[in-house]
Amino acid sequence: MALSWLPVLFPFLYTAARTRWEGCCALLYYLAATWPIVPGASDFFGIKDSLLGDIGLWWAVAALGAAPWILLYSHGWVEVSALLSLLLLAVPPLSLVTVAYPLNACGFLLPGTKWMGLLLTAGLLLARRFVPWPYLASLLVVATAAAHWQYQKPPARSDIVTVNTRFGGSAFEPHAEAAAIRQEIFLRETALAHPRSVVLFPETTIPEWSQGKDAYCRSFFDQLARQQTSLLLGTTVPIPNTPTASRNILLSRGFGPHFAYVQRVPVPVGMWQIFGDGRDGFPLMLRYPPTIRVRDYRAAVLICWEQLSAWTALQSLARRPDFILAPSNTYWARDTLIPAIQHEAVQNWASLWGIPAYEATNQ
Repeated sequence: MALSWLPVLFPFLYTAARTRWEGCCALLYYLAATWPIVPGASDFFGIKDSLLGDIGLWWAVAALGAAPWILLYSHGWVEVSALLSLLLLAVPPLSLVTVAYPLNACGFLLPGTKWMGLLLTAGLLLARRFVPWPYLASLLVVATAAAHWQYQKPPARSDIVTVNTRFGGSAFEPHAEAAAIRQEIFLRETALAHPRSVVLFPETTIPEWSQGKDAYCRSFFDQLARQQTSLLLGTTVPIPNTPTASRNILLSRGFGPHFAYVQRVPVPVGMWQIFGDGRDGFPLMLRYPPTIRVRDYRAAVLICWEQLSAWTALQSLARRPDFILAPSNTYWARDTLIPAIQHEAVQNWASLWGIPAYEATNQ
């Protein structure tokens, strides 16, 4: 992960391609960037005991990311091809189903530069047509040094507490009532231990929420309100009049307004049934707000897959948030690089915008 800045160099390498065949280096980049899907897919996507299925999913994700680079290749205008590919991969629909967006690494090289860092990288990419490689590399090094020289890492707020859990998938297993009770006790004790704070719990801290659960926890929420503790926890809510469809949400209870942030882009295939009718799984919710109000601050919320999608990240960051809240659920990928990749993506977005990020993960 110490080499997580390398992806930003890929578009420059692509501009050296002399033929469309050499432009297929894009496929090698995406295969290298997404291979952790293979060990994690069998648990999350339900591809049990099928190595071919895991590999097929890996190649499909890589092919979707590489497609614009290969199809838009133009020998005479390869720099423009690279810029168009970056643009297409930053907006729907491709941004919803692809990962490893190269310009996410701008956060490592050009911290605190926000949109200017992205535009500077795009400008240097276009300048590749007129500027020799040594001068271009020198410009990039100078820009990186200048950005790091002026950048001051924002301090973490002491009144925002993140809670990492090791619940695994126990709450989703049959006969999990005992585990659910232990987890609920842990949630209550932890939240009450932090007066006058915002306490962030991971995705799916409670498997499913309902009006009955709200009524059952009312006295607990009243306690939180009295001690000025704002509770943010991940859960799901069923969608009425559907067989099994749900929404993945970040629920706000306790001190302050009560609301539910709805995950805009659930994990494709595993949660969001891309070609489904919306009556199963977790539907796409692109029209929901990308930020929330927490106390007197604006927070960008990136749940799980949203941390890897350029569209959801940039849509949230465009609202000028004060910090990022990043709850996730990675128990299914505990022994893979996927949790580290999500962490690096969140930190890079936060670094690029010069704001703190608060992560809460269930392992």
